Amino acid sequence: MYAFLNKYGQALAFGIGVLVVAIFLISIFSGTDAEMELLMSESAGPEKYETGVFDFGLGISLFLTGLAFVVALIFGIAQFAGDPKGSLKGLIGLAVLGVIVFLGYSTANGDISQETPEIQNAINKFMDSQETDFTSGNLKFISGAILAALVMLGLSIATLVVFGIRGLFK
Repeated sequence: MYAFLNKYGQALAFGIGVLVVAIFLISIFSGTDAEMELLMSESAGPEKYETGVFDFGLGISLFLTGLAFVVALIFGIAQFAGDPKGSLKGLIGLAVLGVIVFLGYSTANGDISQETPEIQNAINKFMDSQETDFTSGNLKFISGAILAALVMLGLSIATLVVFGIRGLFK
């Protein structure tokens, strides 16, 4: 199996991707004229979200994301079982990632009333359009995720610069 995937894996993945995109585009453009007109309308309200032309794309995206997660988990466990000492760097990286996410969540503001008027306006629009409640826990989770992403972006840029400079002197 490894030899097959090593030889044909990229072509197989590309072919599956093209097939999925083609089926998705066919499902979008095979929608009725009324559905297409409703989707293109700027004045359409909540009925705009009742169309089913995107169901295949959303479903296959969720399926492929889940499949990728399961396969990565299986291969990660197999790699760790095969070479525990060699997997130490990966485990340390995973622990650092967990600490960054935890710190981002812990330092995030969970009080909606302390947010800027623009964010409060966006939250109100979201609650009105989705007819749902936006809690301080939601705000803390989203703010923490954004903070963690920014920290990781900064670390990746710093790493790129440091190793680029290091490479010049080697």
